[in-house]
Amino acid sequence: MNTTLQLLEPLIGREIHIGAHRGTVIEIQDDPPSLILRAENSPDAFQVDYLGRPRSMAQPTWTQPIAGDSGRGLHPDLQRQLPRETAQALDELIKSGLA
Repeated sequence: MNTTLQLLEPLIGREIHIGAHRGTVIEIQDDPPSLILRAENSPDAFQVDYLGRPRSMAQPTWTQPIAGDSGRGLHPDLQRQLPRETAQALDELIKSGLA
């Protein structure tokens, strides 16, 4: 497992605030390094099948890259919420181009 995934893995199950949105980390992805979050306190939405037919109700999810808008450092909202050592390590990986 690569270093970025090792740093992100402990976040699974943790609640994260990104801007005005709040979600629980349900998965991590490595290319590009991102968190998959399940929206909290939002109404369920229809999930559709491959033909666009509604099949089930589920909480919405979204993908949040760990890099900020500039792509040159850790997202500021994550910087404030992660343990200091984790945030510093992720920020260094992003700046070095390894994340």
